[in-house]
Amino acid sequence: MQQPNTGLRSRFDLDFSEIHDPLLPADIRKQDRVIARIRKRDSDDTYREIQVWKLSPLGVELVNDPAHPSKKGERIDLEITIGGQRTYFEGLIVDLVLQNEDISLLGIRISNRAHSPRQLGEKRRSTRWICSDDFFPTCVCPTPGRYNEYIYFKIRDISKEGLQLSCSLRNKYLIVGTALNLTASFPMVGDVSFAVKITRIGIDSGEGKDQLIVGTEFVELSQSAKNTIGQYLLQFTNAESLTELRADGFFPQSVSRGTDYQFLKSEEDYDQVLDLRLQAHSAGSTITNDLKSADMGDIYDSNSRIVIGKYKGRVIASARIHFNLLEEQMEHERHLIWPTDLPRRDQIFELTRVCTHPEFRSNDLLASMLRFIATTCLQPQRPWVLVSSTDALLPFYEKIGLKRTGLRYDHPVFQGNQNVLLSNAYDILLGRSVHPLYWNAIWREVYEYLVEAGVLVPGAMDRARLRAYRLLAPFAALFHRVSKKPRPS
Repeated sequence: MQQPNTGLRSRFDLDFSEIHDPLLPADIRKQDRVIARIRKRDSDDTYREIQVWKLSPLGVELVNDPAHPSKKGERIDLEITIGGQRTYFEGLIVDLVLQNEDISLLGIRISNRAHSPRQLGEKRRSTRWICSDDFFPTCVCPTPGRYNEYIYFKIRDISKEGLQLSCSLRNKYLIVGTALNLTASFPMVGDVSFAVKITRIGIDSGEGKDQLIVGTEFVELSQSAKNTIGQYLLQFTNAESLTELRADGFFPQSVSRGTDYQFLKSEEDYDQVLDLRLQAHSAGSTITNDLKSADMGDIYDSNSRIVIGKYKGRVIASARIHFNLLEEQMEHERHLIWPTDLPRRDQIFELTRVCTHPEFRSNDLLASMLRFIATTCLQPQRPWVLVSSTDALLPFYEKIGLKRTGLRYDHPVFQGNQNVLLSNAYDILLGRSVHPLYWNAIWREVYEYLVEAGVLVPGAMDRARLRAYRLLAPFAALFHRVSKKPRPS
């Protein structure tokens, strides 16, 4: 039997469709960067080189060496190198041996059986987040062993271990164990680059056509890449909470980008608000254990505007805003005597029952809700905002511009000291009573929006001050990200 002339391949082709089906394998020629070595399983033989005839993600055809022939059913170890990347397959079975007068070929199915010689690959056992069909991410990588060829993938789901990808059946050079250097694009979030290794390959007939399904595990994933992926997971997958993502090492930079703010409109949402108040205060140990959701409401709910932040239909942030008449007692006056030297009731809007879900904290959720309130509730005749704070939240409120009045009281329901803070909202937005870094991080966008809308009219001194503040914007952005992000454990 003569050595095959690869220039006249058709006379040597044999039917190995059961090895590759439904894929059409790629012809491998001697100048291609695909090399194979083989040895019998459980023997002392060394690996010997063997010619690769055809290759697909599911199987390989090898030219049977007359000096060392292999038989159907024989167990072998196989090493395949594509473009310098070496993959080992141990304990494979020779599925077919076909020959004619010109050639003898071995057919071996290789899908889902690969591992490195040092460590077995494992299937992902952690949570998988399904990517949105409306905002599905994509990625691209060079084709292994090919010059100036690229493979385009759709990312179907994501876990902390890796990705499930899909691509066209035309891609022949993908085999288990191969590393891919991906550049991924996550809609509305950003682009990142990272390496993965193929752990399994299969065929899926969904979406009206056959597709190659490629399971991968991360080889190297920077914290920056995890943050970008985490932001996409929070906004566009079935992720249920920030805590869930953080537990798997993903740290989204902004909860607010996945949160819709609005005013309360339905009884169903109000029930969620009461549940949220209970969860928030229980997590902060500011209420007794015997209280129920119904105990979290009072008469002020009925004549106030209640802001809610909804994440995928679930209320995760809320605050109550009350606009008092001059002759109407403020909620705070139920607990203390209002000094006559402080602004009148009709110049104040009270901000109470501020709460966020425990699973979405240590991010920008509270700050973004306050920004929404500033853009929708600010009134020239009511420039003063009145807030009560526990000792734990007092530093946050002071940093964003609120000032202590020196007033404190004990609430009949909520435990701990309640500190009364009062500030002119216009002074905060114009940077008169807030640090430049916090003005840039929290209030700059609100200021620009209200100026454009004609609600806020800065004077010459204000404009000069804020021009100087803007010079610190890059430092403010870095400071805000670092200060709000929990440290990975």
